[in-house]
Amino acid sequence: MSSRRKNFITVLFLLIPVVILAQEHSEMKAGKSLADFLFSVKYYSVFGFTILSLFVLWFRKFSDKVRVAVTASAFLLFGVAPLSADYLFLSPSPVCAVTKPFLFGLRPQFLATLSSVGVLSLISSKGFCSTACPVGGLQELLHKIPFYRKFKFSFLVSNSVRFGLFVLFIVVAVTLKTSAYFYYNLFDLIHWDFSMPAVELAEFILFLAIILFASVIFFKPFCYFICPMGLVTWVLEHFAVLKVRVDKSKCNACGLCEKVSPCPSVKSILDNKLIRGDCHLCGVCLNTCERNALYYGALTKK
Repeated sequence: MSSRRKNFITVLFLLIPVVILAQEHSEMKAGKSLADFLFSVKYYSVFGFTILSLFVLWFRKFSDKVRVAVTASAFLLFGVAPLSADYLFLSPSPVCAVTKPFLFGLRPQFLATLSSVGVLSLISSKGFCSTACPVGGLQELLHKIPFYRKFKFSFLVSNSVRFGLFVLFIVVAVTLKTSAYFYYNLFDLIHWDFSMPAVELAEFILFLAIILFASVIFFKPFCYFICPMGLVTWVLEHFAVLKVRVDKSKCNACGLCEKVSPCPSVKSILDNKLIRGDCHLCGVCLNTCERNALYYGALTKK
């Protein structure tokens, strides 16, 4: 990519948070419009945090230590800090934003989350999911815990399960007027509210134990197998301006990047497939390739 084009895209990146922060902030209250929800502290923070994180990747400084700092900060800022700073609380959660419109209609608060995550996903593949999502950040941190063996899964399998669960949700929502995701929503963790009936609490603790342990041996299992927002952003990822791409003139097909990367998406990226797996911008493949055949950018290099 030419220096002029790269500088132009960098300027666009800078303008996004400036435009958002220039808007007048309104406190949350009943009867708010879409703008009132959208131009709130939490969305200022989400956009600012995401853009900052993408800048780090853009300038090729996404070392393992920096990635840990980003994911840990996302979990602390949007997962823990809301305990004392409720204006940072991601409510509705991405799961609720996708599912609750089927139950209650497309209300402004749902549309605000959908549009924010959608815009960030079109700017960069998994723009929100790969940076500001506290649930994604927690899973990625857990996956860095040393374990005697790590496992990879087929994207075809994981996406089929994720799509199947969404279809199941629609059937349940239409017939029973409730959400099937109620039983396996990891975002319930960052509510930090365990005052529920004993049976529901036991079910949630069991799910939590399973998914958190699974995160140690699999890369982001909730994102790949369950999250409906992950399904939406996977579709949008194919239209993203910035994404991990391959320069075929530099690639010698050694396969090392695919071998060491924890995600199931590298093969489809290397093959320039039209339909590719979710790329959560962990940076492992980028840092592994000594020939710089893989890069994060806006245009495919010739």
